[in-house]
Amino acid sequence: MNRLISRLGVGSVALCTVLALGVPGPGQAAPARSAPAPSPVRTGTVTLVTGDKVALDRERVVAITPAPGRVGTPFRQYRQDGELYVVPADQLARVESGQLDQRLFAVSALARSGVSDARAANLPRRAVKRQAVATDGVTLTLTFLDRRGIPTADYFVSLFDTVSRQEYSGYHESGTTTVTVPAGHYYLEAGVSGASSTDVVPFDFFVEPDIAATGDLALTFDARDAKPLTFGLDRRGATGILDVMPSRQTGVAAVGSTVHGPQDEIRVRPSRTAAGQFTFTVAAHLGRPDGNGGFLGSPYQYHLQWSEDGTVPANLHRVFHDADLAKVRNVIAAQVPGAVDRKLYSAYVQPPATITEFTSPGAAFFEDVYELDADNNLNWQIADLPRQAGIAGSTRTEKWNVGPFGPAFATSPVLPVVWCGRFGDQMNFEIPHFSDQNPDHFGFSGTLAEEMRMFRNGQPLISQDSEFGIFTVPPGTATYRLETRSTRDTSPFSTEVRGAWTFRSGHVAGGPANEAALPMAALRFAPALDQQNRAAAGQRFKIPLYLQAQQGAVLGEWGNVTLDASYDDGATWQAAPVVKTASGFTATVTHPATTGFVSLRASATDSLGNKTELTIIHAYLLK
Repeated sequence: MNRLISRLGVGSVALCTVLALGVPGPGQAAPARSAPAPSPVRTGTVTLVTGDKVALDRERVVAITPAPGRVGTPFRQYRQDGELYVVPADQLARVESGQLDQRLFAVSALARSGVSDARAANLPRRAVKRQAVATDGVTLTLTFLDRRGIPTADYFVSLFDTVSRQEYSGYHESGTTTVTVPAGHYYLEAGVSGASSTDVVPFDFFVEPDIAATGDLALTFDARDAKPLTFGLDRRGATGILDVMPSRQTGVAAVGSTVHGPQDEIRVRPSRTAAGQFTFTVAAHLGRPDGNGGFLGSPYQYHLQWSEDGTVPANLHRVFHDADLAKVRNVIAAQVPGAVDRKLYSAYVQPPATITEFTSPGAAFFEDVYELDADNNLNWQIADLPRQAGIAGSTRTEKWNVGPFGPAFATSPVLPVVWCGRFGDQMNFEIPHFSDQNPDHFGFSGTLAEEMRMFRNGQPLISQDSEFGIFTVPPGTATYRLETRSTRDTSPFSTEVRGAWTFRSGHVAGGPANEAALPMAALRFAPALDQQNRAAAGQRFKIPLYLQAQQGAVLGEWGNVTLDASYDDGATWQAAPVVKTASGFTATVTHPATTGFVSLRASATDSLGNKTELTIIHAYLLK
């Protein structure tokens, strides 16, 4: 997913599973990589020094769970030098002042290095200075006032040169700081935070699209000028989480961060300046509060988005009616009955459950269903790639969390993805091994162990303890075999997933922009399981199969499809007849009369010699 997100160019917008189309963030195209390369950020959770937890899925923030007593804390996410930072609002001033090392909040670097708890990070005792310092130019005197109108030490400020993208900042505990910058035009982001109770951190956000620094300036940022972001809805009382996403196009790329947090704690000041290369976007995920600080049992969820070009408008209230939104009925099956799963941020459910979503037409979001353990670490996550919501008044049904859970190569018109590709002599593999049976979804999971091996013309080439890989291979055309194995205990289903792909590949001219999809396909099972991922014991049962090719992959016609079933966790296997159908293939198995798990293994070969093999232990349950 780190490659996927970097291609989007929405580094700041990726927070909280939301992708606002047409709103570029500070992320840039992925740089060319050569072996050895750093391991991609994997699915997992990083605990910040504040105790807040950030669940990651390949440099995309899936969930932020504030520590006990901090449920009302907003967070700022930004990228710098290719790293992803998530900083609680009440710690921004400490980072600016040098009291806290910025690297303690570099969640991508921490996750990549295997540090799950920043409180145990072994960093040198020094602050990381991340801003440039100008020795001459014009002087900006910046004063920050809290909601009482009193100068405050709890602030941050960043100014970006709109031509070079160079960042400047300053800090003084008095609440007034001076920043010297070369004469020019600057994009500014600033914030004032303060605690009004033990678990609430009010945050006032200031964004100026174009500061004309042609001479010395004195600017005041008064929290009393900030306004709440509010919504008029048919279902009164809905509240939830906001993502405030300003973006300013500069000479080399876009800049902008995301402020994420409770709707009640974030306010924004209408801007005093404007710029044609600026867009202000707000995304909201709203539901029915449960009275305990969450949204457990909310039967509905709103995904709302609005934008304003050029400025932060004076009017920060927007009205949305259900009839003007796209409606999706989400049916969520259970992996672990009784567990609490999350659908984005404003719907906590005990599956099986159904949630009705209302989405702004034309908006596109990363949608997720995910589960955290008792310590708020990510167990597993299933997502779909962003696609534009339907038209106003449209209705559809989407199923989630229905197994068997295995590899998938999902794509969408909004975001084509090459999961396994090659450019030059570099191969990249990012296979979502724990996807549900919806062809539009992809899934990852916490694991006990992972293995990846690759052979070239029958000779061992790669062996590693990871299911993701970035490899440099010889340029000549050869036959490759990739084998993966992942085991987990975060779910009773798909406790072991083994995949194998055989294909031919040679040098691909050009760089990352010319990456070609390797001729690989995911072998998918689509049996009719109930909402507990069960099928009836003692009966004949049909298992549809199909091949999900990577977008752009050159493959032949599939045939020689086999399927075996096991009722003793893979100790013995029984072959099942397979017939070709209009949509793929169908195997028929005969379930024993006893309850227990069914495991599946299958293979398929195409007319060009490409082959895919898959084994899933605990594919589904018999009842």
